[in-house]
Amino acid sequence: MSAKSERVGRNPDRRNRAHVLALTALAAAWLYSSAVQACDLAVTQAPTPTRIDYNPFAIGSPAGPLDVKFQNRGEAACDLRLSFTDDAGQEATQVVMGGVALQFRPRESSGVTQAPAQPGVFLFTLAEGATGEAQLDAAVLRDAVAEAGEYAVDLKLIVKDAAGQTLTAPIPVRLVLSATPRAQLNLAGAAGVFGSGSSVEVIDFGEAVTGATRKIFVQVRANARSTLTIKSEHSGVLQRTEVVEGAPSIPYAVDLDGQSVDLTAVWSRIVDPRRNLQGLSLPMTLTLGQVAGRAAGRYADLITIDISPD
Repeated sequence: MSAKSERVGRNPDRRNRAHVLALTALAAAWLYSSAVQACDLAVTQAPTPTRIDYNPFAIGSPAGPLDVKFQNRGEAACDLRLSFTDDAGQEATQVVMGGVALQFRPRESSGVTQAPAQPGVFLFTLAEGATGEAQLDAAVLRDAVAEAGEYAVDLKLIVKDAAGQTLTAPIPVRLVLSATPRAQLNLAGAAGVFGSGSSVEVIDFGEAVTGATRKIFVQVRANARSTLTIKSEHSGVLQRTEVVEGAPSIPYAVDLDGQSVDLTAVWSRIVDPRRNLQGLSLPMTLTLGQVAGRAAGRYADLITIDISPD
């Protein structure tokens, strides 16, 4: 019985060893297969800073490109999920700089798509052994009159697979918004926000009468403190268009928002409108001086009004 017991005891040991070897071989084969098929991703070209030259007064600001090149060194396709985080590691679906809201979007025909019902998550597939470029654009989501200057924010591009496994180290992304100093001017026949009211190019007094007045509105908007200048071609007088030797001119005066304008030289005034699209509307009153004793005819002057950011 003891010998039989030994044989029984020894045989299970051999079977157990055989089972262990078989299982080990099977596990090794499975691990080898997984290694061959896994996505093996490398970043071959990191993105350069994404720059947007922003004009708050233009329609349709240009987008800033973000391009990242990847290489799939594995033997299976890589299904990538791209997203952004801020310096604190929080998900960044949009970025606000200078009041301007920006959001990344897939570039048309780039192969990158927006993940369904997941704002700020983008899908990109890279075939086995292939090299590809994920192309996104930082587009303006909400406009604002950003103070002139340059704004920047640093983000991280996170790359994961479909199972949520991180495939690369976070990729630094720098987003820059450049707001060039800009100022605009409009002459209108009525008070109101910038661009409202009929445009004024000619101020006609009709039959000249001493003390006659006309009023227009100088509408300005800017993203920086600016200088408004007014210049009279004839230094503040209306001259007869048909020259008659010795014929006197008709003087006139200009008042801008309660301030007398000296037309004998180039006149200037600092303006600093609120940073919005509505701008600032300044009333301008023109008043004719002495008309009596002037020869009949047509009298005119040319006033140039300009604005430039400081």
